[in-house]
Amino acid sequence: MMKYESDTHSDHNFDNFLRKQLQESQPYLPDDIFTAQVMAKLPTAKKLSHWQERLIILIPFLIISSVVVSQFPVLALLIKAWNLLLVADVSTFLNMGLLMAVSVISGASYWFAKQFKFI
Repeated sequence: MMKYESDTHSDHNFDNFLRKQLQESQPYLPDDIFTAQVMAKLPTAKKLSHWQERLIILIPFLIISSVVVSQFPVLALLIKAWNLLLVADVSTFLNMGLLMAVSVISGASYWFAKQFKFI
Protein backbone atom coordinates (compact mmCIF):
# COMPACT_ATOMS: atom_id res chain seq x y z
CA MET A 1 0.00 0.00 0.00
CA MET A 2 2.85 2.38 0.75
CA LYS A 3 4.41 1.76 -2.63
CA TYR A 4 1.17 2.75 -4.34
CA GLU A 5 0.97 5.98 -2.36
CA SER A 6 4.58 6.85 -3.23
CA ASP A 7 3.87 6.15 -6.91
CA THR A 8 0.86 8.47 -6.74
CA HIS A 9 2.96 11.15 -5.09
CA SER A 10 5.66 10.70 -7.73
CA ASP A 11 3.07 10.96 -10.51
CA HIS A 12 1.70 14.14 -8.94
CA ASN A 13 5.21 15.67 -8.81
CA PHE A 14 5.80 14.74 -12.46
CA ASP A 15 2.46 16.27 -13.47
CA ASN A 16 3.37 19.51 -11.70
CA PHE A 17 6.81 19.53 -13.33
CA LEU A 18 5.33 18.91 -16.77
CA ARG A 19 2.66 21.58 -16.32
CA LYS A 20 5.33 24.11 -15.30
CA GLN A 21 7.56 23.24 -18.26
CA LEU A 22 4.71 23.56 -20.72
CA GLN A 23 3.66 26.93 -19.32
CA GLU A 24 7.22 28.28 -19.61
CA SER A 25 7.90 26.88 -23.07
CA GLN A 26 7.85 28.94 -26.22
CA PRO A 27 4.57 28.99 -28.15
CA TYR A 28 4.29 26.99 -31.32
CA LEU A 29 4.95 28.63 -34.64
CA PRO A 30 1.76 29.87 -36.28
CA ASP A 31 0.44 27.44 -38.87
CA ASP A 32 -1.52 29.94 -41.01
CA ILE A 33 -3.63 27.05 -42.45
CA PHE A 34 -0.53 25.53 -44.08
CA THR A 35 -1.37 22.05 -42.80
CA ALA A 36 -4.95 22.29 -44.07
CA GLN A 37 -3.72 23.31 -47.53
CA VAL A 38 -1.22 20.46 -47.69
CA MET A 39 -3.85 17.94 -46.58
CA ALA A 40 -6.27 19.26 -49.21
CA LYS A 41 -3.68 18.75 -51.96
CA LEU A 42 -2.92 15.14 -51.01
CA PRO A 43 -4.49 12.53 -53.28
CA THR A 44 -7.36 10.54 -51.83
CA ALA A 45 -6.68 6.99 -50.75
CA LYS A 46 -7.73 4.31 -53.22
CA LYS A 47 -10.53 2.08 -52.02
CA LEU A 48 -9.84 -1.61 -52.49
CA SER A 49 -12.59 -3.77 -53.85
CA HIS A 50 -14.16 -6.44 -51.71
CA TRP A 51 -12.33 -9.17 -53.66
CA GLN A 52 -8.95 -7.45 -53.32
CA GLU A 53 -9.38 -7.20 -49.55
CA ARG A 54 -10.27 -10.90 -49.39
CA LEU A 55 -7.27 -11.88 -51.54
CA ILE A 56 -4.88 -9.87 -49.37
CA ILE A 57 -6.02 -11.97 -46.42
CA LEU A 58 -6.55 -15.29 -48.21
CA ILE A 59 -3.23 -15.65 -50.08
CA PRO A 60 -0.92 -15.33 -47.03
CA PHE A 61 -3.30 -17.54 -45.05
CA LEU A 62 -3.09 -20.28 -47.68
CA ILE A 63 0.70 -20.02 -47.93
CA ILE A 64 1.20 -20.19 -44.16
CA SER A 65 -1.35 -23.00 -43.80
CA SER A 66 0.33 -25.05 -46.50
CA VAL A 67 3.72 -24.65 -44.79
CA VAL A 68 2.24 -25.74 -41.45
CA VAL A 69 0.40 -28.71 -42.96
CA SER A 70 3.53 -29.79 -44.86
CA GLN A 71 5.34 -30.12 -41.50
CA PHE A 72 2.46 -32.02 -39.90
CA PRO A 73 2.44 -35.84 -39.70
CA VAL A 74 -0.88 -36.20 -41.52
CA LEU A 75 -0.61 -39.95 -42.18
CA ALA A 76 0.12 -40.74 -38.53
CA LEU A 77 -2.89 -38.70 -37.43
CA LEU A 78 -5.14 -40.44 -39.96
CA ILE A 79 -4.00 -43.83 -38.70
CA LYS A 80 -4.67 -42.84 -35.07
CA ALA A 81 -8.09 -41.47 -35.98
CA TRP A 82 -8.96 -44.67 -37.85
CA ASN A 83 -7.87 -46.78 -34.87
CA LEU A 84 -10.01 -44.63 -32.58
CA LEU A 85 -13.03 -45.19 -34.82
CA LEU A 86 -12.45 -48.93 -34.86
CA VAL A 87 -11.99 -49.28 -31.09
CA ALA A 88 -14.68 -46.82 -29.96
CA ASP A 89 -18.19 -47.95 -29.14
CA VAL A 90 -21.48 -46.04 -29.20
CA SER A 91 -21.14 -44.71 -25.66
CA THR A 92 -17.78 -43.12 -26.54
CA PHE A 93 -19.38 -41.29 -29.48
CA LEU A 94 -22.29 -40.19 -27.30
CA ASN A 95 -19.88 -38.84 -24.68
CA MET A 96 -17.88 -36.98 -27.35
CA GLY A 97 -21.08 -35.53 -28.81
CA LEU A 98 -22.27 -34.44 -25.38
CA LEU A 99 -18.92 -32.82 -24.66
CA MET A 100 -19.01 -30.93 -27.97
CA ALA A 101 -22.61 -29.79 -27.36
CA VAL A 102 -21.75 -28.53 -23.87
CA SER A 103 -18.70 -26.71 -25.28
CA VAL A 104 -20.72 -25.02 -28.03
CA ILE A 105 -23.53 -24.02 -25.68
CA SER A 106 -21.04 -22.67 -23.11
CA GLY A 107 -19.21 -20.67 -25.75
CA ALA A 108 -22.44 -19.27 -27.16
CA SER A 109 -23.66 -18.36 -23.67
CA TYR A 110 -20.39 -16.60 -22.89
CA TRP A 111 -20.55 -14.67 -26.18
CA PHE A 112 -24.19 -13.71 -25.54
CA ALA A 113 -23.37 -12.51 -22.02
CA LYS A 114 -20.45 -10.42 -23.33
CA GLN A 115 -22.60 -8.90 -26.10
CA PHE A 116 -25.29 -7.78 -23.68
CA LYS A 117 -22.74 -6.80 -21.01
CA PHE A 118 -23.99 -9.26 -18.42
CA ILE A 119 -20.36 -10.05 -17.56
